[in-house]
Amino acid sequence: MSVESGSPDEARRRRLERIAFATPRFICGVLVLAVVAISGANVVARYVFLSPFFWAEEALTYVMICFIYIAAILVTWDGRHLRMDILSQYLPRPWKEIVNFVSTVLFIVVCAFVVVQSFKVTMVQIEFGKRSVAAEIPMMIPHSMVLIGFFFMLVAAVVRFRANVTGELGDERDDIERSGDEGRRLGDGGV
Repeated sequence: MSVESGSPDEARRRRLERIAFATPRFICGVLVLAVVAISGANVVARYVFLSPFFWAEEALTYVMICFIYIAAILVTWDGRHLRMDILSQYLPRPWKEIVNFVSTVLFIVVCAFVVVQSFKVTMVQIEFGKRSVAAEIPMMIPHSMVLIGFFFMLVAAVVRFRANVTGELGDERDDIERSGDEGRRLGDGGV
């Protein structure tokens, strides 16, 4: 049963989606600003005051790890993650759907596996209370970002999979391929 594009259910779903994904977008924006602020402050400290922040590089690394895993949630939800689909795009209709189905199921299985393993690693980090060398950041923070990122990627993949199976997503992959073809034509000077 598909949801019509103008129905109240569809409007409610889109509003919920906007609210749910506004938080990760906001967090990504804050993290980018933190990277710029730390880097800028470190440049000033290093070259003006000749006293750089010894913890800056390490902190930047962990901030970027947080950014990557949160942004991966958004990329997965939008269905824009990298795919190796050179073969599947040239397959005839029934085989194309089969290959896409199998790849999505494998993606879900891998996400579930990583969630379980990263949960175990995060619990070990909490148990031992490990901290980073220079910035003394609790190591459970970067390790938990793997857990959080893959958990929500799993949720996004399952929701998208369900919507695709029920026909709510439409034939999105063809839409993406068409938009890519139009972009290539425009880039070549064609209309």
